[in-house]
Amino acid sequence: MNNLFTGFRADEAPKDGEMFSAAIAYEDSITRDRALRTFDRLMQKFWADVEFDFSWWRFDFLHHREIFTAAVDAAACSDLILISAHAGRQLPASVQDWIETWLGRRERGRGVLAAMIGIDEDQLKGWTPIHVYLREAAQRADMDYLPQVLDAPLGRLDGSIETITRRAEKVTSLLDNILHRPTIASHWGINE
Repeated sequence: MNNLFTGFRADEAPKDGEMFSAAIAYEDSITRDRALRTFDRLMQKFWADVEFDFSWWRFDFLHHREIFTAAVDAAACSDLILISAHAGRQLPASVQDWIETWLGRRERGRGVLAAMIGIDEDQLKGWTPIHVYLREAAQRADMDYLPQVLDAPLGRLDGSIETITRRAEKVTSLLDNILHRPTIASHWGINE
């Protein structure tokens, strides 16, 4: 099986015949359709080997207590949690509450949080405050984080999981190089 699940830790990638679960939270029909295209490609590629269980949660509906609770339950045990939204300064309060609630219920070190933030029409481009918040949330749960940063028109971007994973690995290796660079003593003394 071609390994699409490179963003997952090796010991948790679905094996043949296993269940792969994803909770997808989206802002509107545009962001839902973008995520749907990505998951359609995923299913087409792996439908014979993996059973899929997707749950879809529209931001607006997370205000309702029953829906909120069901969405928390789904995210708490999903292999992948995807947030698909327009670029902005922050996610709605109900979405942040949802994230904070399932974060506390997840097994640490398990799963992936992915972000598809922004569309071509959005004013804010590139790395957004939403990306920063989601990355920090993933770190608190010891989850992998796969951001898709839209800095080009949507039509020219490949929104596949493979592309998101490749981009995340590049960022990860760059950050790894920075973090493991030997420290150079600074010369801040008066006589230096």
